[in-house]
Amino acid sequence: MIRLITAALLLGLFTIAVVILVKPAPEIIPPPYQHTTFSQLNGWNDDDHAMALKSFQISCERLLKYPDDRSQNDFGVAADWKPICRASLEIDPVAAKKFFEEHFTPLSFRDQEPGLFTGYYAPLYKGSRTRTDEYTAPLYMVPSDLQAINLGEFDQSLNGRSIVGEIKDNKFVPYKDRKTIELGALQNQQLELVWLKNPEEAFFLQIQGSGFIELENGEIAHFGYAQRNGRPYRAIGQFLIQSGDINREDMSLQSILDWMENNPEKSDELMWKNPSYVFFQERDEDRPVGSLGVGLTPGRSLAVDRSYIPLGAPLWLETAIETSTQTGEKKLTPHLNRLVVAQDTGGAIKGQVRGDVYWGIGDQAELKAGPMKDIGTYYILVPNSVVRKLFAPEASEI
Repeated sequence: MIRLITAALLLGLFTIAVVILVKPAPEIIPPPYQHTTFSQLNGWNDDDHAMALKSFQISCERLLKYPDDRSQNDFGVAADWKPICRASLEIDPVAAKKFFEEHFTPLSFRDQEPGLFTGYYAPLYKGSRTRTDEYTAPLYMVPSDLQAINLGEFDQSLNGRSIVGEIKDNKFVPYKDRKTIELGALQNQQLELVWLKNPEEAFFLQIQGSGFIELENGEIAHFGYAQRNGRPYRAIGQFLIQSGDINREDMSLQSILDWMENNPEKSDELMWKNPSYVFFQERDEDRPVGSLGVGLTPGRSLAVDRSYIPLGAPLWLETAIETSTQTGEKKLTPHLNRLVVAQDTGGAIKGQVRGDVYWGIGDQAELKAGPMKDIGTYYILVPNSVVRKLFAPEASEI
């Protein structure tokens, strides 16, 4: 009897051992990125890397002030970037290309589709500190009843996200929309920073997020983004396409401005279709400041969706202009192949592959920014030490 029990126990243990032996290995989920080499980037050798280095150095002034554990999305923490930032500040611009090649690896999203790349700029308008018969459209500072709540204080997984609203009848509700504000909801509160000639100028300065105003005494004042009303951004150009007023292929900032000039009685209603509203603050800087908190560099600063791209990161940008041939076929003409730096965000800049190139101040910058609606992609330049962690099984290849 004892022998039978012993045999049964041995058989059971053997069965358990077999089960353990054949248990499948845990699935290794690859990172959602793939790496490439600098030699595979179109036009890499022909770029002005010194200009990109200068923009990256400006970003590093900010990154070096971050706490070491500050997240850089999937791309490590601030401590992973700080040694490279320190090194960048010592680099001779002549060695800029070699610097990027030695310290970074280009990554792209796996199976990423081409995205949209637009342009923005800082308008230069005439204005007045006081309301006059000529200057009637205000730029407002942030109202005292607007509240921005950091959701990360309630749930750490929501860190970096916020919700904007106001208290009404003891309830937290969405803040006033554009139409309500422009119909006078903020009047008589001494919130006006400066006055422009018309609502259209105020609207487009809000879209750009920053601008310069030439005052009546000749002074140039800089007004930058301070806060939004939290309402969703709606591109008014889409409404003009849907109504048939402007063909999709002809859509640009200039075409919208022309439509408004030719249809002044409909202009307000069109702008009110975008409920998002921007409040400003006066700045001392001589150039616009992006969401990273540093001055923007024309042609080298890119606004991105920070949920995918960490601010401060260099990106290799490849875009093309899409046109139609006489037979209706789509044709892509290369436009930009250059190294840029993620230094800003925007209400309309949403998506894995989406960007907005900053082109500078005034009319010439507007001519570059206004028509831009390129198709393209980018590669994120990530510190080699972070890439080795991301691709641990493939570390020896990097």
